[in-house]
Amino acid sequence: MKRKFLYSLSHKPKYVRFGLLLFAAVLLVIVTQFFYENRHITSSKLRYTSLPLFQPHRAAFICIQQAAVVPPIDPEADRWFEQGMALTSEDKYEEDKDYKTAAVLWAKAAQRKHWKAQNNLAGLYLRGKGVPQDSEKALQLTEEAMAWGVPQAWDNMGSYHMQGVGGLKPDATAAYAFWQKAADMGGSSAQTRLGAQLLAIYDSPKDGFWANKKIGLKMLECALAQGDGNAAYKLGLEYELQKTSEGNSRALAYYQAGVKYGNEKCADTLDIAFAGGPLDHPAPFVDHDRERRYQVFGKALGDNPDLRFPNLDKVLPLPPEKLPYWDGDENHLLDAAKETQSVSPKPASGLAG
Repeated sequence: MKRKFLYSLSHKPKYVRFGLLLFAAVLLVIVTQFFYENRHITSSKLRYTSLPLFQPHRAAFICIQQAAVVPPIDPEADRWFEQGMALTSEDKYEEDKDYKTAAVLWAKAAQRKHWKAQNNLAGLYLRGKGVPQDSEKALQLTEEAMAWGVPQAWDNMGSYHMQGVGGLKPDATAAYAFWQKAADMGGSSAQTRLGAQLLAIYDSPKDGFWANKKIGLKMLECALAQGDGNAAYKLGLEYELQKTSEGNSRALAYYQAGVKYGNEKCADTLDIAFAGGPLDHPAPFVDHDRERRYQVFGKALGDNPDLRFPNLDKVLPLPPEKLPYWDGDENHLLDAAKETQSVSPKPASGLAG
């Protein structure tokens, strides 16, 4: 067949041969482009993956961290990702954020398997920010990141099932199965969500909580080890409820870690604790100087939750360490607690709303 085609082609006029070859080349480009643009569709529909049912009373949990399983980050793609983050930073007014340019940058980075950019891009399509609103596109981008082995993408798909995004029907059973998968893969957000729901003293599935504190604490500790500020807050609450000296001490340490990792609620909790003292709070004494400093961090995180304060202990240590001198300038305090002026290391969750 091939020989016949080549023979017939060689006996046609030169301009006809050229036209046929040009047509074949154009067709090849079109077909290649089609399969590239629809690579999400031509691959398996991971949104319908059959997963084991959620097991709230599991006996074991192995802590895996997301950084160990995600694709390696290409340096140039990471620069594009960071540029997009800067254009959409939470410290900007909404009207000043440039989602359109961020979408272009994240799309470029995603082509190099930058999983954070991929998740953020899916979130833009879900909300219609900088790109046309397209839930199906968000699902496809998420599926591709799932195929890369990104726990956060499996976590996001669970949320899509819970919310009924695109053509999915709201399905809590599927959502919890995906969240469980994400937590076991190393997703810190899923570990925090499920870990907090396992800290109850009795089961109430309709209210979304179960009694499996041993595993719940393990999940939260695993998430905290990955820099999840919300996990720190949940752990702080759990130990504060013990109403013991040891519990209070651990609660303060967890809240402090939460401030470092950008959790506003932890900063506000410590502000209130040192304002009220030990009668109703885990703070060992009333300390208005510490109260004032935590107010500064709480306000800053309220304005921009992308901030991180790895050097917090140097400017605002917990008791019994003494407070260092502060000149009263809020920016000086915040800058001293920062390591860099970087944007958030966390990808957008891609959730609706």
